[in-house]
Amino acid sequence: MNVKFIILSSLISILLIIALFAPFIVPFDPYAQNLNNALIPPNNIHLFGTDQYGRDLLSRVIIGAQITILSSLMITFITTAIGTTIGIICGYFGGKIDAILMRISDVFLAFPGMVLAIAIAGMLGGSVLNAVIALTFISWPKFARLARAQVLTVKSSTFIAAARLNNCSNMKIMFKHIFPNIIGIILITAILEIGTIIMEIAGLSFLGLGAVPPSAEWGAMISGSKSMLQTAPWLILAPGMAIFISVSLFNLFGDVIRDKYNL
Repeated sequence: MNVKFIILSSLISILLIIALFAPFIVPFDPYAQNLNNALIPPNNIHLFGTDQYGRDLLSRVIIGAQITILSSLMITFITTAIGTTIGIICGYFGGKIDAILMRISDVFLAFPGMVLAIAIAGMLGGSVLNAVIALTFISWPKFARLARAQVLTVKSSTFIAAARLNNCSNMKIMFKHIFPNIIGIILITAILEIGTIIMEIAGLSFLGLGAVPPSAEWGAMISGSKSMLQTAPWLILAPGMAIFISVSLFNLFGDVIRDKYNL
C-alpha cells in the first residue's frame, strides 16, 4: 500500500470535510464584527488572530474553504465534463465537427487564460458565480484537446473494430468502449487542475472580480488586508497558507495517482 497515497487521501478528505461542514465547525461567527477585538495577534483564543474588524481569522479561513474549495471543484467538474464530451465527439467523428470545435478551442487557447478570465469576469461584474462562469468558459479546451488526442489513439484499436462489427451504435462505442479507456488520464489532469483553479479563483477575488467583501473567500481576504502586511502580517499569512496547502495537496495527490497507475 502506498503510504503517500494514504496520507494525501486522508489530508484531502479532511480538507473536503472542512469545506462541506464549515458552518458547523467554525469556533466563532466569521462575519461578526467586534472592534474591541480588532487586530489581535494569534493567541490561545484566536489561533489565527483577528482582523481589523475583530473577526476571528480561523473561522474566516474555515468558512472560506467552503467558498474557494467547493467553487474550484464545481468548475473542475463542469469543465472536465464539457471538455471531455467535446473531445470524444471530435476525436471519434472527425471531419467538419472536429474542425469547427477544435478551431473554437484554438481561439480560447490563443489568449492567456487568466487574462481572458479577467476580461469576462470584468464584463459580468464581481461575484463568486461570475468568477465560476469566467473560469469555466476558459478551462474546457484543455480537456477537449486531451480527450480528442486519447480518442484518436484508442479508436484504431481492435476492440473498437470488433464493436463496430457487432453493430454497436456510435454512442455506445464512444461512452462504453472508448471513454473507460481514456478516463484515467483525464481524471489525473482534473485533479491537478483543481490546484490551478483554486489559485485562479483566489486571483480573481484578489482583483475584486470574484468574491467581494465581506465574503471570507481566501483571495478576497488577502486583498482586503494587503495594506496591513507590515503591521499585521497574520491577516495575509492565514488565507495565504490555506491557498498554499490546498494547492500543494491536490498537486501532490495528482502526482501520486499518476505514478501509482503509471498514467
